[in-house]
Amino acid sequence: MPQVAFSDSYATIWRGKDCLSFLDGLSSNQVIGLSPNRVIQSAILDKNAKIIDLVIILNLGDFLAVIGYRPNYDAMLEFITPKILDSDVSISDISELNDIAISYDEITNIEIGSCETISDITIARLCENMEIHIAAKIVELDCEKMTQKFHEWRIEHQIPWYGYEINRGSIPYNCGINELVHESKGCYTGQEILTRMRTRNRGIKILRTLDNSEANPQKVSTKGTYKSLVIVNQ
Repeated sequence: MPQVAFSDSYATIWRGKDCLSFLDGLSSNQVIGLSPNRVIQSAILDKNAKIIDLVIILNLGDFLAVIGYRPNYDAMLEFITPKILDSDVSISDISELNDIAISYDEITNIEIGSCETISDITIARLCENMEIHIAAKIVELDCEKMTQKFHEWRIEHQIPWYGYEINRGSIPYNCGINELVHESKGCYTGQEILTRMRTRNRGIKILRTLDNSEANPQKVSTKGTYKSLVIVNQ
């Protein structure tokens, strides 16, 4: 199966009984009911509903593994640390101890939204055709560098990515992760703005794959050889 290194990621371990509720109050998707051996993606948002980081959250039973984009790590930590206060939440950075890869196209039989450990590799299936693989550095992940080949696949399958569609300071409805905004969850940071956008049906954009000849260069987020990902009005 094609597999590329997610070399600009970070990996953290979250411990404490309040981790899920704490994350739920800061993020766009519903995290509170995440069961052991399940995985979800969610955007951590500031009060203006702007993305601080898009994270992958794995409930591994005794703790949560939270994977994000390394350039956003300091901003994420600076934002959430003052909010922990008396909550039972502790965070450890384990990035230097682990490698992370993205497997795409040909994947395992693991159920979508589930994660399990096979031969010392924790595999989380994020969607129909993409998984994240996490392993200690002593376990070799058979992967290549993230090249244009991966981005050509993303374009074809309309998969947003860090530094392209997903940027710190963007609003989820403006970068192609609309499905990661839970429309009926409890109160969370930035909820009022996203609810107003949805109610008024204003400012909501979607990702489309277009031939390069049809794409407006100013709206292209990822350019491929023949096709591109374009962010357009809904």
